[in-house]
Amino acid sequence: MKKFLKTLLIFGLLFFVLEKAFYGFLLVAPTVEVDKRLEVVLNGELNKDLVVFGSSRGARNIIASQIEDSLNLTAYNLSYPGSDIEFHEFLLKSLLKFNYHPKDVILVVDDPKELLFSEQIKFRLDRLYPLSKYRHINDELIKRGEKSILSKIFILSRINRKNFDLSERTFREIDTIFDDGSMPIASQKPGVDFSFINDVPKYEIADELDNKRDAFIRFQNLCVDNNINLHIVFPPNFYKHNNLLEKRFKEISNTKVSFYVYDTLNPIYKNENYFYDLGHLKKNGAVVFTDEIINYLKTDM
Repeated sequence: MKKFLKTLLIFGLLFFVLEKAFYGFLLVAPTVEVDKRLEVVLNGELNKDLVVFGSSRGARNIIASQIEDSLNLTAYNLSYPGSDIEFHEFLLKSLLKFNYHPKDVILVVDDPKELLFSEQIKFRLDRLYPLSKYRHINDELIKRGEKSILSKIFILSRINRKNFDLSERTFREIDTIFDDGSMPIASQKPGVDFSFINDVPKYEIADELDNKRDAFIRFQNLCVDNNINLHIVFPPNFYKHNNLLEKRFKEISNTKVSFYVYDTLNPIYKNENYFYDLGHLKKNGAVVFTDEIINYLKTDM
């Protein structure tokens, strides 16, 4: 019995030492990432007057530093290409938990997929894995079934395969993040058929996903409950504005929420030279659209 206990004790000590040694991978993983915006949020270093949330349309189409310079306030773009409203909600909750609350939040809408199923727009788990050393991140991974409750105790349960890849990351050219968090694109995607689409597709409420609709409602409630001015923005596309989607958003929005739809009569938004593809502006188009946002904010802030 004594031999068994001794063996068990030695094994336990070896496991403890080995297990703690893996903590190094958790520490190093964030340092090789090029997109450090979420870690800045977690460290309480993103204290801005205005923050932009969205997917690639938010990242590409709005230039936060342009807003900052024009309105004499601090602004930052916290939009992630390929992210959905659930991820935006997680970012907002994280921002409010660890940083001073912004006065204004812009939420850029994905037309028409904001509340619908999409293979391209998801919760960006890949942005969480490298930051699993943070309890806040690990708790979210547990909540989403990506980690077990044991990860609260054991490093090995918290670590992910991505934590072992310590090679230096690099940006794709179109994903380069500016100092203000924005990601405008200078070039145009080759091979795009820029034929302006005048037909507005039907919008079926029955196709909405409950989790996305509920996340949107929680997102706006977080803003309203914390006295943050929420501006829901519909950016330009190379097709006609979706009035049905706009109407639906207004149906499920708090009366304290403001809306802004791009200037649909501006001929620039039918000029392919201002677009990267049918759903995203180039930098010259983003400058024009950001100016619109600035003029709108001057009257609404």
